[in-house]
Amino acid sequence: MTTNTEIEALKRQVADSSHVLDHQGLVDFHGHVSARVPGTNVLYIKPVLRPHNQIRAEDIIAVDIDAYLEGGDSQWNPFDQRGRTITEPVPPRETALHAAIMRARTDVNSVVHTHQMVATSIGAGNVPIRALQNQGIPFAPETPIYHRPDLITTTALGEEVAETLGDRTAALLRGHGVVVVGESMDHSVSNTIYLERAAITQVIATIVGTPTPLTDEYVARFGPDWSRRASHAYEYFRSLVPSLKVME
Repeated sequence: MTTNTEIEALKRQVADSSHVLDHQGLVDFHGHVSARVPGTNVLYIKPVLRPHNQIRAEDIIAVDIDAYLEGGDSQWNPFDQRGRTITEPVPPRETALHAAIMRARTDVNSVVHTHQMVATSIGAGNVPIRALQNQGIPFAPETPIYHRPDLITTTALGEEVAETLGDRTAALLRGHGVVVVGESMDHSVSNTIYLERAAITQVIATIVGTPTPLTDEYVARFGPDWSRRASHAYEYFRSLVPSLKVME
């Protein structure tokens, strides 16, 4: 059983992760990070229309994964939202993306969705991101590409993305953004940062020469160590955020 103290710590990390991604320039008004309560079908996520650099633990809201996905074809039909005034915290309209992936992948306890510039641009070019350097190891051999630019507002679309993602760490959403998953927020948030760095490396390598992916043997040898260091990476990125120092 998860205690109230553990729930509050989880909500705090979801909020902190929003600040980390904002500080890294990977989210703006849009994008979101979620975390599953371990061993359950409940996730926590930021509410819609709340800026990332202002999020606090008390803002984070709970979503029942199964109830959300079974609540109809769309919890947030974008064509029904014109003129709507939101008076209470509600989940982002792409919560179906998070919920569908978590339902399909019991090993995933955190999902990040952003529209980060370089990785999104590579996806728009229909090119997968490959592991060309150590920070690209989590994405080996390459990121799959989901070929619809739609907002993932329905269960069906969420399930399509989950199928495209398969057992990988990240997928590119062509003409839209990226999705990154992890066994923890340490993994998903750190790997979201590393995905953008891998994308930048790939662009530069393509300009100056012939990109050469890391070998399968190298990835198999160093991948586990890279994964074990996720918590250290996360704490480093968190330590850089001025807004979190003010809130402490």
